[in-house]
Amino acid sequence: MASQLREKIKHKIKAVTIHLLLSLVVLAVFWYVIRYVWYPEPFFTAQGGWQGIRLMAFVDLVLGPTLTLIVYNHLKRRKEIIFDFSLIAIVQIGALVLGGYTVFNQRPIALVYWTDAFYTVTGDDYQVQGIKNPDFSQYSNDIPPLIYSRPTSTEAELEETRKMTSQSIPAYAHVDLYESVEKNLEVIFRNEIDMTRLMLMNPTILKQIDEVTKGELDLYRYISLRAKFHHMLLIMDKNGGLIGSVKAPYRR
Repeated sequence: MASQLREKIKHKIKAVTIHLLLSLVVLAVFWYVIRYVWYPEPFFTAQGGWQGIRLMAFVDLVLGPTLTLIVYNHLKRRKEIIFDFSLIAIVQIGALVLGGYTVFNQRPIALVYWTDAFYTVTGDDYQVQGIKNPDFSQYSNDIPPLIYSRPTSTEAELEETRKMTSQSIPAYAHVDLYESVEKNLEVIFRNEIDMTRLMLMNPTILKQIDEVTKGELDLYRYISLRAKFHHMLLIMDKNGGLIGSVKAPYRR
């Protein structure tokens, strides 16, 4: 009896190990897509790219292998084993598709300057307005797009912004107010971060900035990015181009 139990455990471990290795390959693909396609920096740090990867890791590395551990029995007939693995594959693929869809829809797709800082805007912020594929090319050719959201100038625009806010849609997702960053650099740079004060608060940030600016600190402008998980410091050239970013020394 004990030998049968050991044999059963041995085969289960083997099946789970194979499933886990295959799942690691799938997770590596998702990691690459999330890290470099859906959430390129500064989005990955600012908007919780790691949270998306952790979600996919749970679905891929925990759900599937756990089901294999529970269901697999080497003493079953071949057809039964194939049927069991087919069901597990359907459940795992379905969960991966659902998790991937969630992570994809929550991805930031633009950086919008509003009031005194940039904000990340997600696909969901536009979809709830009935805008499935916003065209940012008229404002920016950068990746990610950098956009300026001007203040409301009419009562109708103000009322629309209030309506959006009441529906939990951020005011900076109001596309009718969008303009190019290049035409509004004076306003944006008027609210740049006081780097002398910031470095006094956190001297270690200078090393991070030096890695991006190659020691040419004074050649660039530094603007706040406010996001879901971390504030960031956007490093821009004097023409409004995004050079890089570093994590700000505080969380929202």
